[in-house]
Amino acid sequence: LNLILFNWFITLNDIKSSNNSINKIMEQFIKITLFVHVLSGGIALLSGLGAIFTKKGQKKHILSGSIYFWSMLLVTLTGLLVGLYRGNVFLQTIAVFSFYMAFTGKRVLRYKKAITPNYLDWSANLLALSVSMLMLIWGILILSQKGFVGAAPMLLVFGGLLFSMTVNDAIKMRKKKFVKNAWLLDHISRMGGSFIATTTAFLLVNSNVQPVWIMWLLPTVIGTPLIIQASNKWRKKLSV
Repeated sequence: LNLILFNWFITLNDIKSSNNSINKIMEQFIKITLFVHVLSGGIALLSGLGAIFTKKGQKKHILSGSIYFWSMLLVTLTGLLVGLYRGNVFLQTIAVFSFYMAFTGKRVLRYKKAITPNYLDWSANLLALSVSMLMLIWGILILSQKGFVGAAPMLLVFGGLLFSMTVNDAIKMRKKKFVKNAWLLDHISRMGGSFIATTTAFLLVNSNVQPVWIMWLLPTVIGTPLIIQASNKWRKKLSV
């Protein structure tokens, strides 16, 4: 009996040691992932500013835009991993929302002569639509149980916006109704919206301004009129 108890005790210690080792490896992995997330986020902000302040169509603008897109891909993947591990709903929500805007903002560059969606566009659309519905359902559940607190505002606002975008995109891809130069306006609004979402996330994570809703609204209040101004400028130039 003593031998059995001794072996059982040794086995338990081995399991605990193994679990501790796994936890340490996971924590180290998340630290590295978080570092990549922060670094790629910083690059996205800088390259986004570069794209905004360089002339459309020039090599600098195209290069800045490409760096922004791939940086946002890294931000999204690392954000989902860290958010999933730490149960951070905000990080996951903002990652999906901002990348879908960046993704569609880049993809519309293919629609200069005709709307020609392929399996990648439809896959991204269906995935984003599914995520938006989950966000809305989750937000409604929190709202019904606890009220308009915690993650509810984020899930409902971003989920609603993402749902609206994906449905409109699906209709546009289905009908394939081509409007000359409309791709440019879509590109400006989507990339601009993605940059606003990314800036919002940066400010919320790195500032302690109270009330919090100021940081939620500030990038939108500043960025939205600039997007409208840029869109109107090109709409007049191109007679869209």
